[in-house]
Amino acid sequence: MKAPRKDQLQLLEVARLDAQINRLERDNQKHPLRENLAKLMNGTARQGEEVQATTTRLTQARKNLREAEARSADLQSQIADREAKYNAGEGLTSRDLLTLEAEMASLREALDGAAEAEFTALETVENEETALAQGQEKLQALSGKLTAEREKLETVVAEIQSQQADIRRHRDALYEPLAAPLKNLYDHAVASGGYTVMAMAPDGSTDGGLRLSPVEVAAIKNKPADEIYLAEEYDCIIVPIDTALPNPA
Repeated sequence: MKAPRKDQLQLLEVARLDAQINRLERDNQKHPLRENLAKLMNGTARQGEEVQATTTRLTQARKNLREAEARSADLQSQIADREAKYNAGEGLTSRDLLTLEAEMASLREALDGAAEAEFTALETVENEETALAQGQEKLQALSGKLTAEREKLETVVAEIQSQQADIRRHRDALYEPLAAPLKNLYDHAVASGGYTVMAMAPDGSTDGGLRLSPVEVAAIKNKPADEIYLAEEYDCIIVPIDTALPNPA
């Protein structure tokens, strides 16, 4: 295949710009903020689950407290009823009075247990209320951090995408005027997932790190300037340049 040397050099620049776009995309996908955001999202989700679990426990604790209060109130009512009968004494025999005394003693003992259970239930409610308040405060703090981190990432992504758009406009301006066969050759090389276009310096070195055999180097140097050299083993277009490759940064 033939193509003017100018077009070959232009294609080399297209490949360089595509590499920049791809590098920016890797920077985007692997940006540390994404990992931080993922950790915050997981932490926020776990904290939300903990708040929900605490809310469920608090609901049950309040139900238990209401039941304990009702039990104490019922026992107090029974005791008060028997005390009233005992103190009135009307129509009661000695045996009846003894029975009432025994019942009141039993009820007071039960009330002591009920009062202790009510106190324990109240403590549980207070503890769960404290835990819920602390959990909600922590969840709010995590949610705030999550929002701030997401905004940071959105800013970074917008900057990267803006850079990509600028580069892509420059790239397209170079790519579109090229002949269709040359573009097809390049697109095929890109689709292969390997090398695409490489520059070869006068000493035979390439900017992609590809080691060419002396025979290939000689063939590239001796080919007509308007002839495309395709390294079929690598499905890669080799473009000779007149200067040495820049030293890697």
